[in-house]
Amino acid sequence: MHVASKLVCCSLGILWLSGCDRAEFAGARAPVAADSLRAAGLAAGRAAPMREAADAPAPASDERMLVQRGELTVETARPAEAMRMFLGKVKELGGHLSRQEANRVTVRVPAPQFDAAFAAGSAAGRVLHESREANDVTEEYLDLGIRLDTATKARARLLEVLQKAERVEDILKVEAEIRRLTEEIERLEGRRKLLAEQVALATLTVAFQGPAEPPRPRPRLRQGSSFAWIDRVGAELLLEAF
Repeated sequence: MHVASKLVCCSLGILWLSGCDRAEFAGARAPVAADSLRAAGLAAGRAAPMREAADAPAPASDERMLVQRGELTVETARPAEAMRMFLGKVKELGGHLSRQEANRVTVRVPAPQFDAAFAAGSAAGRVLHESREANDVTEEYLDLGIRLDTATKARARLLEVLQKAERVEDILKVEAEIRRLTEEIERLEGRRKLLAEQVALATLTVAFQGPAEPPRPRPRLRQGSSFAWIDRVGAELLLEAF
């Protein structure tokens, strides 16, 4: 009988402890979701961690990402024919026509062929104007990559939090933050893709124009005659009469 009493007491004690654990777990589960949401939100909202920025490899001098652009104005006797020949050369270089307005064309060529395309445009006639530039977008491209990685990891953490959230308020907050991060990720991906395309294909605009008309000679000023009546009648009228 003494042994049975001990067993009953032990069973009651175990049941009581189990009930306390379940109550504490149920009360603490929802706050954990809120705390996780705040932590994930802070990670997504702030800039990339200093450690990730420091670990990002610096590109070598020959690996810079350059967006190349150029403009040419060429005078030639046959603008239409010169433009046709230039577009044929661009096609040979692996490029394509991007825009055309009369005898003004904008082409895109692979970056390694930019110098060859520029030389082909210059050889079409007498160069009246030329300009070219190369914008370095290496740092922006790397920064976009770090920010994209941070946002992607934050969204993955929020998806895990969403699986654990029970309160409707927490669920709505997590879903709203996930939507915001998804839009940010799509924006960063779009900008990064645009930079990569601009680096891969250089832009060249060439305007072909015909020779300018020679200026008309200015009329000579006639000196006054010593005879007043000639000035009144006009020497030109007298010359036309003969």
